Amino acid sequence: MDIHHGGESTGDLAGALASVRGGEATAERESSSVPPAALAILRDGTPLLEVPVGTVHAVLGPVSTLRHLIARLSGTSPAPRGAARASGSETVLVDGRPARLSSRAASSASGVAVVTAGQAISWSQTIGENVLLGSERAAGLRETVMRLLRGPSADRTSVGQSDAARIHRALGVVGLDRSPADSAGALSVVERRLVELARAVAAEASLIVIDDSGPALRADDLERWRQAMAGVARAPRTAAPAPGVLLATGAVTGLAGFATTATVLDGHGAPSPSIRLSTAGGEREVLAALTDAAAVGATPDPPSDASTTPDSAVSIASSVTATGLAVGHWTASHPADPERTVVDDLSFACAPGEVLGLFGPPDSGAGEVLLSVFGLSYGARTRGSVALDGAVVDVSTPDLARAAGVLYTTEHPIRFDLSFLGGVPSSVSPDALARMVRLGVADPRRDYRATTVPSGLLAALPGVHRGPDADQFTESLRIIADTGARAVLLAEPFGRAGAPGSEKARRRAERCALIRSLAASGRAVVVSSEDPAALAAVCDRVVAVRAGRIVGTVGAIGVADAERLDARAVIEAMGGLA
Repeated sequence: MDIHHGGESTGDLAGALASVRGGEATAERESSSVPPAALAILRDGTPLLEVPVGTVHAVLGPVSTLRHLIARLSGTSPAPRGAARASGSETVLVDGRPARLSSRAASSASGVAVVTAGQAISWSQTIGENVLLGSERAAGLRETVMRLLRGPSADRTSVGQSDAARIHRALGVVGLDRSPADSAGALSVVERRLVELARAVAAEASLIVIDDSGPALRADDLERWRQAMAGVARAPRTAAPAPGVLLATGAVTGLAGFATTATVLDGHGAPSPSIRLSTAGGEREVLAALTDAAAVGATPDPPSDASTTPDSAVSIASSVTATGLAVGHWTASHPADPERTVVDDLSFACAPGEVLGLFGPPDSGAGEVLLSVFGLSYGARTRGSVALDGAVVDVSTPDLARAAGVLYTTEHPIRFDLSFLGGVPSSVSPDALARMVRLGVADPRRDYRATTVPSGLLAALPGVHRGPDADQFTESLRIIADTGARAVLLAEPFGRAGAPGSEKARRRAERCALIRSLAASGRAVVVSSEDPAALAAVCDRVVAVRAGRIVGTVGAIGVADAERLDARAVIEAMGGLA
């Protein structure tokens, strides 16, 4: 579930009311023949996905697929609504009962709590009040909303003793040693997540869904976060067994240390059989399943049709001595927060005639480094050097970058969703977000997440910038061959996967051929994408980027086309999809 904040009041209300209970009664528990589970998604009575109580179950797959699952369970999916949310003969059970997932309130009333990785924090409230948001016993819904609107001047003594006990227990379960009276504004990134997790504990949720598809945590914070999730899955509720925890993530490395089982979703949302992580080789089995899932709709080999290759294209001989593009010690912060590093001292080089892939989802630094190199178009603060053929070049503006021979293009621009006062949604570029923060229009404390998908409202508005359409972008790849660009930076250039023989598959293959032809004409080509199969099909080398740093490399300069990479090697270099 994505909750994006802008104005203080509307942002607080969106985060607060996302997990409010009530409004719709839950259905009776089905017959005792149904195995007890925190979550069971059934098709014709056969389980597709199960999360047993007292366990952490990881669900892995592409970010878009994971967020669709989260939206469905949280009651925010745009799919048709029903008493027992179903797709055909598909049914969702929470704690053995058919779940009502027609709205956020209905989902919460069914026993589901969604943790948004620290996005749903009410900055005007204390830590304790954040823990109780949506599940206060001392006040009803009206009083809850009024307290939020009153903000920091509200009477702090209104929290009852039973609520105080729940706050203390919930903070203890997640391992957050902070006073409930402290301001939420003083929380670190990982502490925001812990407060949201404590909120789910205080609500006595049967199923806790954790959206972990956002930016990666630092190593020390990551271990703390993982131990908190494991602790929640071990802690019995007041009058019931411990909840089940469904963790939506892209990272495989380290899963076996705290999760019990895992399921892999392909690009269409189809799940793999459950994989036990407690067995030897469990994580490698998950990596293999991710590879199989990536093969669904994988990019076919680029066609050899010469019509897709410009007449000026030439083979780059091994005797070429030009060094191509070199990016050194590049660092870029988040557009809204100069202290939050997204690209962290990243260095890479791409030789003329080479296609270099940067593998990582939004917020990993893979796409952000390309956009920030091109005219410093990403980040409140940037530093580092860019050189072409051994000479440092000025890329401080898009015009200077183009004049130096560096060209950037994408079909899916990085955007940030936020809401202004009154709840009006907007989708802005990284540069616009940085300006809004400087002007005080946007709150720098918000955890704005990068996305390459425009909001549904904006997509329907005429005249709103949404980037090129599919045909326009494909044509732009052809036009690049006629420019003087020496280094070409392409972000998410492949488009959606399609069935063999489909128009989407044809377009993908054509784009792969165009990218290879750009390299064959003597240019250094750098491609960023979260699609491992597409990168493996077109790249000579792929570097995996997580938390702004390179965590693995596959391939070598000068690899022959016959030795093209495979998706599994790319996924293993990352240790997952994120």
